[in-house]
Amino acid sequence: MSKKPLRSRIIADWPAKVLSLVVAILVFSFYRLNRLEDRYISVPLSVTVGDDYAPSSGFPKTVRLTLRGESNALITILEEDLRASVDLSHATGEGLFKAPVLVERRGSALGVDPLEITADPPEIAVDLERRLRKVVPVTPSFRGYLGPGYELSSFTLEPAEEEVSGPASAVEHIIDLSTDPIELSGKTGDFREEVRVFSKDPYVQVQGKGTATFAAKILQAMDFKTFDAVPVAATGLAQGLALADALPNCVVRVRSSSALLKDLTLSQGAIVLDLSTATKPGLYTLPLDARLPDGVALDSINPPALTLRVQQATGGAR
Repeated sequence: MSKKPLRSRIIADWPAKVLSLVVAILVFSFYRLNRLEDRYISVPLSVTVGDDYAPSSGFPKTVRLTLRGESNALITILEEDLRASVDLSHATGEGLFKAPVLVERRGSALGVDPLEITADPPEIAVDLERRLRKVVPVTPSFRGYLGPGYELSSFTLEPAEEEVSGPASAVEHIIDLSTDPIELSGKTGDFREEVRVFSKDPYVQVQGKGTATFAAKILQAMDFKTFDAVPVAATGLAQGLALADALPNCVVRVRSSSALLKDLTLSQGAIVLDLSTATKPGLYTLPLDARLPDGVALDSINPPALTLRVQQATGGAR
């Protein structure tokens, strides 16, 4: 029996062989498809526009991605390694522009095969408007109250101004920027902290670093108390000299915390007149001085000075 040539044997019944190969490929593909699974994640969406234009309408901040591949490979993909973006940098005028959502694979998403990625929504429409920039002040926002008996004496915010950028119609109405609430509750001393600076309009962006340094000076709150008819004590008068007239009373106003002022009294010697410079008879105008307890400050004395006559002492008087 003679054998058929190899080529003849290969091409013999070729329709059946091709059909068998196609069926095998389909079975293999079907098997692989049955092994593929879906994974759903949401990632931030970035929109790129030209320097001369800015978005003036809302668009999704995130997109939903459907990843299709083998389950053991899908679980290794980190969300931060998938970047969704829309490129509108080609826009050269104002109006509504559409562009597809592009997904970039990085890091753990590279080399995964098979991997199909679809975005929902697949494209984004954005209104663009002429971009405007201007500098506006930063206004701090506060929350809570200082500790009892304390007050916010002064504060600084650095920087006190920031440049903003966005669609002209929105930027024109921006008069200032806000900060995250600065907590005052329970504060009894000076403090400093870094706070976020932001625009209340979502279409207007802060061009700086987006933070400011807030520094506050906290003082104990002061009350005032007035004392009428406070006697004046004379000191330092030289031997052999005397006052021609009796010293008048004065009105004294002091400041301190409420707790210290509550029971405060001004005893004899609290207000003094130093006569040590009066070395001979004559007319002198001398200031009054206050000797007050710790924590109590002088606000005013009325009159602040006395004009008096010094004379030679008679009969041993001074």
